[in-house]
Amino acid sequence: MTASRSGCVPCSSISCVKSMSTRHRRKSLIRPLLLPLVALLFSAYFAWHGWHGAFGIEARRVLDTEAARLETIKSELKAERSEIEKRVALLRPQSLESDMLDERARNILGFAQPNEIVIYKTAAQAAVNKK
Repeated sequence: MTASRSGCVPCSSISCVKSMSTRHRRKSLIRPLLLPLVALLFSAYFAWHGWHGAFGIEARRVLDTEAARLETIKSELKAERSEIEKRVALLRPQSLESDMLDERARNILGFAQPNEIVIYKTAAQAAVNKK
């Protein structure tokens, strides 16, 4: 019997026996490690960006430090603002305090009463007194 082009041996029965060629492959050392390696690389990528990324742990620490610094500045500015508001309230017509008005006018205009003694400070003395 000769084999036909399809590889089947002509026969009278329903089943046809193919002539099989077998090819043996050596087992690869890399193929079983490929999926775990890819999974490990993805995990490393996400872990890196979870720590160092724009929304990661390190960025959160930096933002918390910046928030604490800005809160300190905010509290200082609020104290300064309340002090200024108190001084402005004393200059309003409803609660005008003549001593406060007199003090501010003398300070700004540089005037003094004839019976007052004026002590001039040098710039170095003024800097020492501010400390």
